Amino acid sequence: MTPQEVQLLIRRYLDGGCTAEESALLEDWWGLLQEEYPWEITEDQRAVIHDRMLSKIRAELTDEIPVRRLYWRRYVAVAAAVVGLAVGVYFLVRQKTAGLRGDESAAMAKEDRLPGGNHAVLKLAGGRQIVLDSAANGLLALQGDDRVVKQNGILDYKNGRNTASGDSAAFLNTLETPRGGQYQLVLPDGTKVWLDAASSITYPTAFRGAVRQVSVTGQAYFEVVHNTRMPFEVRAGGQTIRDIGTAFNINSYADEPATRITLASGAVSIEGAGQPVVLRQAGQQLQCRGGGSGSVIEADLTAVLGWKNGLFYLSSADISMVMRQIARWYDVDILYEQGVPSGHITGKVPRNTNLSIVLKILQTSGIHFTVEGKTIHVRP
Repeated sequence: MTPQEVQLLIRRYLDGGCTAEESALLEDWWGLLQEEYPWEITEDQRAVIHDRMLSKIRAELTDEIPVRRLYWRRYVAVAAAVVGLAVGVYFLVRQKTAGLRGDESAAMAKEDRLPGGNHAVLKLAGGRQIVLDSAANGLLALQGDDRVVKQNGILDYKNGRNTASGDSAAFLNTLETPRGGQYQLVLPDGTKVWLDAASSITYPTAFRGAVRQVSVTGQAYFEVVHNTRMPFEVRAGGQTIRDIGTAFNINSYADEPATRITLASGAVSIEGAGQPVVLRQAGQQLQCRGGGSGSVIEADLTAVLGWKNGLFYLSSADISMVMRQIARWYDVDILYEQGVPSGHITGKVPRNTNLSIVLKILQTSGIHFTVEGKTIHVRP
């Protein structure tokens, strides 16, 4: 959520225009604040504090009174808590975070790292590579009859001839993101792909023949344009995923314990070393190891797609899973000084947050971090 959207939400609340869900989020935040800091004050005093805080927010947004920049940052953090930073942003701003020592806070700030962004390399047939970060919008390359176009962080393929035509060759391209990178891609058939950090997708510049086939490493989300005459297939982690009018997510990182294929809508058929599996209900997830058939579970779809929607959305995630996500997004290495701490974390944090803030938030769970260069040291 952008600062402008945050301001709009607060304005709607102050003017009585919030939806029931938005108002409930605000009330939940206020209840969380009182639970964490149960001061010995009366209900009337609590109401006064609440009203004064909202009045200050209103004054800042309408420029009725001068407010120091420090105060503005404080209220932006409060607004962030309202819209769902359930792991404690407000407490960080108050500098009363549980388990956070001053020397750790200073060390993390000194070694801070910016979040990832739209970073990727396009590898064309023939070996030419284009760094998309620095490439201007517009036509990037011609691959036979097909045009490769960049527009505002999205790579798009425009066919010079009909997709099903077999009278011209298709070229294989690869879009690859580094750690700390992500990118969006529109394939020649109109299928949309979101590529997460440290991931890649290899695909033809035009789909010709009986099957539309691509291969993926890392994590990618697909919104497939369905075509019964030319099925869409993705190869990842020893599995072949075939769409049946589908949106789905694939997590197939080499450092994850399993390949996870999660259905968002429609249906998918998955074939690996075992019997074919069909997912037909949104939220169903196939977890498989080493190309085997694996098992189907009910996953938290919001958490699975959090990365695509700009969030670290954690749903009872173990520490090692959380730190692998952080390592990929901030391009850092993780070192456990006393083994991996036990426990699970639930909450959500925007992925456009600096590393130091994310680590401070995670420390509310009792884990401690120090940062040296590109290495995060983790200890209980």
